[in-house]
Amino acid sequence: MKPIHKLKLHQKINILYKLYPASIVEFTDYLKACAIETIDEREEAAEAWGKNVVQQDYWVLLAMKTFDRIKQYGESFFYCRKLFTKQLFKGSVCLFTVHTLLRYAETENCSHKFAQSVKLFIEI
Repeated sequence: MKPIHKLKLHQKINILYKLYPASIVEFTDYLKACAIETIDEREEAAEAWGKNVVQQDYWVLLAMKTFDRIKQYGESFFYCRKLFTKQLFKGSVCLFTVHTLLRYAETENCSHKFAQSVKLFIEI
C-alpha cells in the first residue's frame, strides 16, 4: 500500500468505504440533507456569501448535481463502492462532497473513529 499522502482522493474514499460501511450510509443521508438545505436556502445564503473562492451560484449547482446523483443511484451506493466513489468523489462534485464530509466528521452523529479517519485521510 502507498503512503497516505501519495494516495489519490478516490483511493482514500475507497479505504474509508471498506472500513466504515455504516458510516458511509449515515454520511450519504447527511450529504443529501446538506444538498437540499443548500438548494432551498440559496437566497439567504447569497446575502451572506461574501468573497469565497467558489461563487454561490456554482456552489448551489454542485449541491444540485450531488442531490441528483444521490436521487438517481439511491441505495446502489451502499452496494457498489466504485459507483459511490466515482459519482460523488470525482469531478467538480467532489468539492461539495469533500466539504460536506469534513463537516460531517465534526458533527455529534459521526462516530469518533470515522471522524478521526476522515481527518487523517482527507486533511493530509
